[in-house]
Amino acid sequence: MTLDGRELSKEIKENIKSKVALLDKKPRIDFLYFEDDKSTEVYFNRAKKSAENVGMIGKLHNLSANTSEKDFLTLIEYLNEENETNGIMIQMPLPNHIDKKKVYETISPDKDVDAISNINLGKIFLGEDKLIPCTAKSVMALIEKTKIKIEGANAIVVGRSDIVGKPLAHLLLQKSATVTIAHSKTKNLKDICKQADILCVSIGKAEFITEEYIKEGAIVIDIGINVLADGSIKGDVKFDEVSKLAS
Repeated sequence: MTLDGRELSKEIKENIKSKVALLDKKPRIDFLYFEDDKSTEVYFNRAKKSAENVGMIGKLHNLSANTSEKDFLTLIEYLNEENETNGIMIQMPLPNHIDKKKVYETISPDKDVDAISNINLGKIFLGEDKLIPCTAKSVMALIEKTKIKIEGANAIVVGRSDIVGKPLAHLLLQKSATVTIAHSKTKNLKDICKQADILCVSIGKAEFITEEYIKEGAIVIDIGINVLADGSIKGDVKFDEVSKLAS
């Protein structure tokens, strides 16, 4: 079985569109990213288009790779106070010269679309779900929509980012899965992945997961978006190989 999120996506978007239509003013989401990150650029352009398709306004902020930490934090502070901005979404991971902790402390929890602020991250761990990182929430929605049994399942999350891997692992744990977080430096990664009933991959390496990592019958969810040198887009999972073994 191939998990197809397109119908679920259409259903969710129609629901959002109907709610947005009832508002007096179109909500606006501001997307902040740096010009040297092509994968995020692709992702945010799609997110902007999705926002506009449901009646929202999407605004892209394509920043120079040399943007200073001070200027970046100043922009976030400005958007925190900007009445026209209802949500802020920030590229992750950040460039090395910008301290992510300062970003987490600066962004307004009320406008924090990806739940990266200290307050919103803490609420996720407490089981509150007012704001959940959209990618992690999408994975859970897909699993639940297809009625995959989570309780008691051995779930492996490959990737430990603050907006995908960590929150996704915690959401699976809240549904009583037995959860392991793995990453690129995990020893015996193939052996660990082969134990997964549910394997969620967000490692940021094109087609990194091959059939050698998969237990027959496992549920495999590819979260990756990788833009290659030729402009093509690949996930983190080698689909043609893995689909032969996965459920």
